[in-house]
Parts: sequence; structure tokens; C-alpha cells
Amino acid sequence: MTPVVPPAAPVDTSMPPPAASAARAPTRRYTLRPIYGLPRELRWPAVLLAIVMAGVFYWTIARMWERWNNAHGYYSHGPLVLPIALGTAWLIIRKRGLPMASTKGSRRLGLLVLIGALLIHLLSMYPRVTFLSGLMIPPAIAGCMLYLGGWAMLRRLWFPVAFLLFMVPLPDVTINDINFPLKLFAASMSTSIVDATGVTAYVRGSDIVLAGGTTLTVEDACSGLRSLISLMAFATLFTYACKLRGYKRLVLFLSAIPVAVAANIVRIVVLSLVAHSWGIKLATPGGWVHDTMGFAVFVIAFCFMFFLEELLDLLPGARSGSGLLLADKSVGSPPGGGQSRHGRDA
Repeated sequence: MTPVVPPAAPVDTSMPPPAASAARAPTRRYTLRPIYGLPRELRWPAVLLAIVMAGVFYWTIARMWERWNNAHGYYSHGPLVLPIALGTAWLIIRKRGLPMASTKGSRRLGLLVLIGALLIHLLSMYPRVTFLSGLMIPPAIAGCMLYLGGWAMLRRLWFPVAFLLFMVPLPDVTINDINFPLKLFAASMSTSIVDATGVTAYVRGSDIVLAGGTTLTVEDACSGLRSLISLMAFATLFTYACKLRGYKRLVLFLSAIPVAVAANIVRIVVLSLVAHSWGIKLATPGGWVHDTMGFAVFVIAFCFMFFLEELLDLLPGARSGSGLLLADKSVGSPPGGGQSRHGRDA
């Protein structure tokens, strides 16, 4: 008996042949931008290093903490510097990766920098020179980075390390030398503006004498130095992350000084006019206008910095980018054809 073979199914010649497995479309795993993090081999060394550094610089940090919390001090922004620096470093690592290229030369230089910073720190502790001791914190961290990751790591994270300098208070002598002429300048300029508005006023030292005998004293805290120091820290961070390039970034950074001085003069002018129209109580410490204008100085300065960035962007020169913290320096790629997980050196 002969078996019956069923007829073969018809072949549709209009359909293209299936693509080879090697020519498959990239999977979702490789088309998305990879998320970088701190290399796993550096996590425990980084934690241990942070504990050791905190112990070595405990005396310095304690002295700086007292200056930060001084009601009449100029570094009330000090406790914010370290969290901002850590957050900036995390953003840089996440967006741009963390290259590691330690060499024998970088390790030697890193040890020399670290040992030198620690020696100066120990020597400054004996005469209780907090400023010099605090200045050694960024070099000590930089030395550790040179040893662990070489110049590649230090180039990637130089800004968060340098930003820590804003938490180190200046010596009192230096503050007094800057504060006195700045106070006289603010009082003189504010008096001229008040007089130009039609309110009779004249300056006597750091006192603004208004019509009717009302006197408004520009104290040390009202000189503008406190807002100047805080705004310089903000301007440094803002300039680093902004979209400007070339000379425009330098102009934006240097503008923080006149912006802070001008914002403080506006504050004194407003308080003088309020004291003339509604009484001295509102314009002195404890009055709601006085306390509100303390925050208004920073609002005015911040708004002017944002406005100046947009204005500088219209000028000819270096082309603007997307901001260093937002720049995507790494692109995902399949294994064997792209950069390492630690990112690339830039």
C-alpha cells in the first residue's frame, strides 16, 4: 500500500526573507543612555576616606561650625556648601561618568599633596589658625583623588572640590578690613539715591540722617559683605552650570560683586524711605520690613544673574551650550564597542 504524501504548503514569494540574527535591531538595553554611578571598587574606600578626613579635620570643622552659627557672622551659608558640593559631584558622576587612570606619577604626586596638606593642617592647629587649616581640606581631597583615580578623576571632579573653599571663613582681620570701607560706600551711595528721590538726607560716617532728624545706622551686618560672600558662592555654582561659554562665563562670574553691592544699596534705600514715611521701627532689626528686605537682597541678586545670563547669551562670541551639569558626555553602546562603565576622560 503506497502512503499518501500531503501536498506542500504554497510559498509566498512576496514576503521578504527573515533578517539574520546578527542584523537584529538594537535592544532597549543598548539604545538607552547608561546611568553611571560611583565605581563599585571605590565605594568602601570613599566611605572610609570620608570618615578618616572627618576625624583628621574635626578640630577645624568644629571651629568653622562656630563661625557658621554666629548670629553676627558672615558665613551663615557655610553648612550648605558641603551638601551642595556632594550633590554636584553626584550629578557629574551620574551624567558624565567617573574615569579612573591612576599612574605611578599621579600616585606619587597625590601622596606628596596629601602629606603636605596634612602637615600644614597640623602646624596651623597649634597657633589655632582656623583659616589656614580649613584651606587644606580641598588639597587633601585632591591628593586622595590623584592617588586613586589619577588626573582623569581630578579633572572630572575639580569643581566640587574647589567649591569647598566657600565654607572656610576668612580671618576676622580681613573681614574688618573689607567691611569698613564697604559700609561707608553703601551708606554714601544710598544717601545720594534717597536724596535724589526728593527726601532730604545726608551721610555722617555710616549714619544716614533723614529729614526730621531720623537717623538710620548702617551696621556691619548691613554693609553688604554677608550677601557678597554668599552670592559669590552662588555665582560660582551658577556660572559652572550655566549655558554660557568663553568670556561670557567670566563676565557672569565677576558680575556677582557689583550685583551684590547694588542689591544691598537697594535694600538700604528702601529701608531709608520706609523709615522716613512710616517710622524707624519698621526699618530696624525686628521690624518686618527690615527682616523681609534681608531675603529680598538675594531674590533681587538672583533675578539679575538670570537676566544677565540671557543678555550675555545674545552677545557675539563663544556659542552657548546646554550647561556642564546637563551635558551628556557619554553615549550607550553594545558591549565591546563602547566606552567603559567608568566613563571617558574629558
